Amino acid sequence: MARKKNRNIVLIKSIKELSKEVRFSEYMHKDHFTHICDIIPNKKEEKLEIKEIDHNKTKEDGLVYILVIKNKIFKIGQSITNITKRVQSYNCGKTEYRISGTNSTTNYFVLQSLLNLNERINVYAYFTKKQKYEIFGEHGEDSFPSSKVVERKVMKDFIHQYKKKPIANTQR
Repeated sequence: MARKKNRNIVLIKSIKELSKEVRFSEYMHKDHFTHICDIIPNKKEEKLEIKEIDHNKTKEDGLVYILVIKNKIFKIGQSITNITKRVQSYNCGKTEYRISGTNSTTNYFVLQSLLNLNERINVYAYFTKKQKYEIFGEHGEDSFPSSKVVERKVMKDFIHQYKKKPIANTQR
């Protein structure tokens, strides 16, 4: 059986490739998202740096996020952790690590594509309500189930309205 080519290998190299992407200003759920930070590509150090707009929100776990470049939606994702940790994960997408096979293809694709574009990235977030639970008398809360559910809903609505995924959403 032939192996399918990994779509995360073909990097985005030019801002022109975003020309047909959906404008965040026209996105149906934009009013539910808050601008929490910007990400600045640092090509010299091969990493992304966060410029905080809301310190508390960049540290809050459980979110669905949208990466926006020049008003174009680049990627929609979710994280059970916070955006700071998610960006740290993207920063593991270094070329050296890809060659040695020690990083994920998604982190490689996102980091290297954003470094190629070399534009400020606006990060918008929707914070999910934490699920409360009690186990053997101990109370707690968890953001994982709801952030994944919200991401699925956001992607389903996006695909239904625009008939495609954002350019950097390469997962099947």
